Amino acid sequence: MSLPLGRERDSPHHQSLRLKTLLSPLGLFYRLWTLTMRMSYREEDGREETKNLTEPVTIVLWHNRLFLAGEWHQRFRKNKSCYGLISGSRDGAWLETFYGWAGIRAIRGSRNRRGSQATRELIRLVKGGDDVGVTPDGSRGPKYQAKSGALLIARASRSPVILLSFSYSWAIRLKSWDQFVIPLPFSKIRVRTILLPHAELFKDRDLEQATKRVEQVLISITDD
Repeated sequence: MSLPLGRERDSPHHQSLRLKTLLSPLGLFYRLWTLTMRMSYREEDGREETKNLTEPVTIVLWHNRLFLAGEWHQRFRKNKSCYGLISGSRDGAWLETFYGWAGIRAIRGSRNRRGSQATRELIRLVKGGDDVGVTPDGSRGPKYQAKSGALLIARASRSPVILLSFSYSWAIRLKSWDQFVIPLPFSKIRVRTILLPHAELFKDRDLEQATKRVEQVLISITDD
């Protein structure tokens, strides 16, 4: 039975099983690539406070630092599942596949409604005990400019926010809007995180002011 035309347009685009099978060797290559990374994550860079945090969090990082986000989560938040919001577009279907390789579970927004339903699902997941990852400069930028919608999940779920950034000893940058960073095999990676408790971040701040605070702090731990 086919869906009504409106429902078809709103449904996220997914890759076929055949294409996913053809791409599976790339997924294995990606996993082997990330396993070669030598991550340095020291107490003074936020490791201790992250280690002691058992409650679910909203993880916030710039879009161009996504390559290692899943690997970091698997190493240092391995007792939690992590979800990320991905658009329902054809490009989003490719990103969903990449997220799967990285160990991040995708929640897809519709192609027309811009993911409001998916955002509500992410809020429910955080309240249920799972982590959520968010890129505040979005999928189109501008680079390093946070949008207030990125903190809706943290505010509604009352979860603490972890700001996450990576510095690389050896990497290449793509010619994309965000200069997406890909660390080369066997690179040394410095991990830095800053924990912002919910009560601290949103005390005497509206959503726009909290977003500006996150933008400033995240820039402060980003080396370019």
